[in-house]
Amino acid sequence: MTPKADVVIKKQAPTDKAFAKGLTLLQRMTECDGSVGVSDLAASLDLTKSNVHRLLQTLMAFGFVEKDAKSRYRPSLRYWELGYEVWLKSRAGQAALDDADGLAAKTGCLVHVTLADAAGEELVLYERIGVPIAHPMRRLWPTGARVPVWRLIRGWSDFVAFQVAYIAALPEAELAAREAEIRDHLAETDVSYDSLLERVGFARESGYAENLGGGLDHIQGTASAFLDESGRPVGVLSTIFDRPGDPDERLAGTGKLNRLYAHSISHSLGYRDTN
Repeated sequence: MTPKADVVIKKQAPTDKAFAKGLTLLQRMTECDGSVGVSDLAASLDLTKSNVHRLLQTLMAFGFVEKDAKSRYRPSLRYWELGYEVWLKSRAGQAALDDADGLAAKTGCLVHVTLADAAGEELVLYERIGVPIAHPMRRLWPTGARVPVWRLIRGWSDFVAFQVAYIAALPEAELAAREAEIRDHLAETDVSYDSLLERVGFARESGYAENLGGGLDHIQGTASAFLDESGRPVGVLSTIFDRPGDPDERLAGTGKLNRLYAHSISHSLGYRDTN
């Protein structure tokens, strides 16, 4: 099964309803395959066609939307340009890139840099570095894909390594406070809360989490969180590689390197381990 990373603008009682409608419209357009017409947008957003048309004209005036020869609309590259500027100015993301390059070169793995959002509720794929692998990871995890920290990713049969690594780097009290929520979420799955605790415990002890392949056939990987100066996890450095004949030996060696490079990122961000 192929998971889908949903892009969601959280509904937070906006103070400017017209601006909120414009953002929602732009979001919906990015989810469409190709150009889309006013009628389809109005129907999908439960807005009038005149309202959608006014919003589109405003977005066009600021360069975020363009119209094709059939009078259908699509997001312009201006959207991407601003995102790229944000990407360049991410302190944690940019600090991680050199070490991600080093880890990819040292292990021969595909390496992901995943950053936590401001609320620490979701993880966003910031960059992918390294050699290609047999599994079509680019389609499964496009740059910018957003996944939950505390819930199974849709289509996955277990928590993935970068989720476990991030949770393991948080204070134990935060996981304990989520117990009821997680148990409720897992009630209709084959994953138990105790199995998550076991994986988190391993990650805390070893410094890296292992990917169990839940949803990634023939693929293995490791993940280690990196921390800011306060000791708070702000992202995860993870590896993915084609499953070899003897997986355990490569898994352990890659995990140890993953931990070392993640620690280097933490050091670059000002974290100093006092233990």
